[in-house]
Amino acid sequence: MKRLVLMMIPALICGVVFTSCNTEKAEPEEDEPAVLQYVKTELGGCNIQSALKSDDTETKDDIVLITVSDESVHVFVGLNYICKSVPFETQYDLIDDVICMSIIDTCNDGCYQRCMCYYTFDFVFKRQGTVNQKYKILLIDPREKNPIVISEGTITDN
Repeated sequence: MKRLVLMMIPALICGVVFTSCNTEKAEPEEDEPAVLQYVKTELGGCNIQSALKSDDTETKDDIVLITVSDESVHVFVGLNYICKSVPFETQYDLIDDVICMSIIDTCNDGCYQRCMCYYTFDFVFKRQGTVNQKYKILLIDPREKNPIVISEGTITDN
């Protein structure tokens, strides 16, 4: 009996391993909601050290552009903000089925300068399926009591 049990344990382990390893990737159903997977945030504009030293005083409009392609979703944010000597940080969270993208000012009072600068953020997501996803973009400014909502809405294929 002991010998039978010892032979069954490796057989069970192998069976579980082989059945849990499925190499076929299921294709998304046409009506299945997209699975957006956060990839990265690309910082640009005055977030780049060389741009911080620029004398470019041209101000641009704050903007949010959402681009949906076959394989990815890009949420581009352009933001006029006070010049500072440190770049922003960003954070991604999924809260109650809403993608929350946060732009975080980590500056203390000593790193602000007397000018305005244009900062850019490109939140990159990998996608699969039809896109119908609520989103919110927040600016977390240490000088403000509450986060500032830059934009909110729904990302769709259209």
